[in-house]
Amino acid sequence: MGRLIAMVASRCPRCLKGRVWRGPFRINQVCPVCGLLFEREQGYWTGAMVASYALGVPLLAALLFGVWVATRWDVTAVLITADALFIAAAPFVWRYSRVVWLHLDWLLDPIHG
Repeated sequence: MGRLIAMVASRCPRCLKGRVWRGPFRINQVCPVCGLLFEREQGYWTGAMVASYALGVPLLAALLFGVWVATRWDVTAVLITADALFIAAAPFVWRYSRVVWLHLDWLLDPIHG
């Protein structure tokens, strides 16, 4: 399984097979396949905020553009609609920001596991 596919499927950055998530909002402490510790230290997920921003801003821009192209409403209606859609998508952005952070951290420092 390639790294990009593993990221989309929320798989472990080391073995690319183990599930990162065990529920909608619960992350596994370690990879169920290879035993990689996902949260290495307190505050580890702070870096995921950067990934969240990197995922969220283009998504919001795409939603704004898509709503405007589809409806041609005035700017206030487009902003309200796109923001509501983005709020609905926020849990998915949050989940994937953690997976992206895990993979980025693994690529930069693969020896930590």
